[in-house]
Amino acid sequence: MRDVVIATTAASYSGNKGAAAMLQSSISQLREIYGHRLSVNLMSVYPSEDRCQLPFDFINVVSCKPEMLMAVAFPLAILYRVFRWCPPIRNLLCKQKILKTYSRTDLVIDEAGISFVDSRGFLMNTYAFICMAVPLLMGVPVVKYAQAMGPFHSFWNRFLAKWVLPRLKLICARGEQTRENLASIGITRNVHLCADGAFTMPDSPAHDHKVEEACQKDIAFWNDRVVGLSISSVVQEKCTRMGICYPQIMADFTNWLTQKGYHVFLLANAARMNSQKLRNNDLPVGDEIYSLIADKTNVRWNRAEMDAEEIRGYIGKCRYLVASRFHAMVGSLERQVPVLLVGWSHKYQEVLDMFGLGQYAIDFSQLDLESLKKSFNSFVESEPKIRGSITAHYDTVINSSLDNVRFIRAEIDRALAKPLPKGMRDLNHSDAYLGEHITCRMGYATQEEMRDNAASGGMVTALLCHWLTTGQIDGALVSRSEIVDGCLSHRSWIATTPEEVCSASSSIYMHMGLLQHLDQVRNFPGKVAVVLTPCLTEALDRMLQKDAVLRQKIVLKLSLFCSCNHTQGATLLPLQKLGISLAGANRLYYRRGHWRGQSAVLFQDKSEKRFSYTKSFCAYKNAFFFAMKKCMLCQDQFGRAADISFGDIWLKEMRNNPIKHTCCVIRTPRAWNMYCSALDAGVITDHHMTDRQMVMGQKRALTFKYNCAKAKQKWMNTYGGTRELDLRDRCHWNHRLAFALARHNQAFAANSPQKLAFIPMKLIYWEMCFIRALLSF
Repeated sequence: MRDVVIATTAASYSGNKGAAAMLQSSISQLREIYGHRLSVNLMSVYPSEDRCQLPFDFINVVSCKPEMLMAVAFPLAILYRVFRWCPPIRNLLCKQKILKTYSRTDLVIDEAGISFVDSRGFLMNTYAFICMAVPLLMGVPVVKYAQAMGPFHSFWNRFLAKWVLPRLKLICARGEQTRENLASIGITRNVHLCADGAFTMPDSPAHDHKVEEACQKDIAFWNDRVVGLSISSVVQEKCTRMGICYPQIMADFTNWLTQKGYHVFLLANAARMNSQKLRNNDLPVGDEIYSLIADKTNVRWNRAEMDAEEIRGYIGKCRYLVASRFHAMVGSLERQVPVLLVGWSHKYQEVLDMFGLGQYAIDFSQLDLESLKKSFNSFVESEPKIRGSITAHYDTVINSSLDNVRFIRAEIDRALAKPLPKGMRDLNHSDAYLGEHITCRMGYATQEEMRDNAASGGMVTALLCHWLTTGQIDGALVSRSEIVDGCLSHRSWIATTPEEVCSASSSIYMHMGLLQHLDQVRNFPGKVAVVLTPCLTEALDRMLQKDAVLRQKIVLKLSLFCSCNHTQGATLLPLQKLGISLAGANRLYYRRGHWRGQSAVLFQDKSEKRFSYTKSFCAYKNAFFFAMKKCMLCQDQFGRAADISFGDIWLKEMRNNPIKHTCCVIRTPRAWNMYCSALDAGVITDHHMTDRQMVMGQKRALTFKYNCAKAKQKWMNTYGGTRELDLRDRCHWNHRLAFALARHNQAFAANSPQKLAFIPMKLIYWEMCFIRALLSF
């Protein structure tokens, strides 16, 4: 299975909580369908704020501010369309982050609550157009989540809508009026009627509990005479243009309500705490209304940026809601609380019509205190009828809301079914490399001391220690390098305490016959986890199919990513060139510390010698000197037979991260449950990682294993090898040259180690860099 990568545009978690509710609805439902395969790119106009409010770790926030989208991304997308036939120009254009994101996206969901409305003017309608035009120009399918559109009387709005909307795969019209507006300009083929997506935002027990606790402490909520008042900066601006003082009318209305014995709960369904701008921000309006209220005793003004679920929780505690924000109205109807509207567009009316309540909407242009009082009194008198109508239509509307994702899922599946461009298998069909798996994660050991001596993020050490401590395993087959009487060696044993596990942290880059230690496992009185390389894990897996005793003992197979194994020469020769003797030494750390790290030899007198890993061991190892001949043909980088595989993340964006991470591929339910137990206990910190990121993080190793396969096949034929290779990836001149150099170096080290010792290590390093460069494209 491959990743499912979705981008959402025209909606953010911060600011407008109606947009947040739509995001929660669509993303939660898609997650239920696609599980861990789903990744979401949130094209955000408030990237910093959104990163602080993300509810899921599989959402990636991409800065998509209007000025950047319109002035930079849109012109570049046009060039992309023109030069899409030319890979160098296309790749250059994709250096721009918005274009780069869309180039790796399967489908874009436009979640604007309202678009292409005459009254929104030139700028807003142009922005709505460009939000969809950029991905369309790049060949990415676009769908519209349920929203209001039209009317289309102005030339510019009609022109933009008629150009872009027919090119969308799906338009979810939020009501009959929107569907009629679209039909008036000839758009019917790709239109489906769907209720607003926020109706199906999942409830949040945590937010409901928070609201319940707050209401129990506030006497205002101790009876059923609470009126929610959802205010709106948008309605205020429109009223101001018509000479209507919206804040004063709302304040006077609040005074009137409190005089009638009601408690009033003022709420902002759009909020930006650190801004006085009115765009997506009702807080300044709320402040003004609250300051004008004569008696504040029975008025609550929750001046905060609440999550969409929290807002809905408070609405559910109200007897009635008087709303000027559309999605406050939706939240009220979802909680089956009667709602009276003060709005500005057909978008309110068409949703109320779904419940047979269209008469309870007041147009802002007719707003005055007396008419509002009169409407509220009539509204209260009709409460039984209103509640009955909500109940009667509720299930139909909820089912219509669910249609949004049903239709979108069909479009996603169609997009996934299309054959990929030539050469894209390595980025999108990851199972060919990773094997069948549940999910990919990246993270690190929470305890810093566990990371100090680790080759990466210390995750394997932390997990083994946790499983031992909690009794999920009784021992772990681990290994560490040792130096005995000045000779390099290793020790493999079953660790039974966290201290023993920690002593075995860090990688070992030399051949070890670990399967010869299986008798220790057979004789061990308990459950064991084993840590092996991919080839040994595969061999063990075959043994377990025939050996019932071992099968009962070994409860978890852990594999470490492996690009190639080496003889001791790859360790001893660099030490010799550096003038480091192993006499008096007791431990070698091949790599520890940040990024590629440093190497270190520890001596019995507590001293140590540190040196560059990259320009010593890494140089010989990655230039394939002293490589095992069988490893030159191996194509298992990720330990496909393991329950969990672990390795480094060689991604550019991770280089400057102050904490080095470990990535892992989790393949079995048992492994996932054991992993989650450690996560819940707080011994590791982790977050989502896409399959694409996993593959790209091992790109050079995979290029050598797969793109060089055809060159390997010819080499294997010369000595009668029988290994079956996956030959689907393209083998270019650079791959053939890289393999020729690797094959030469492997043979040269095996046949002429004395001559190799005379070659300066700096030349070895630069040849390694050249080989890595050849494997980079």
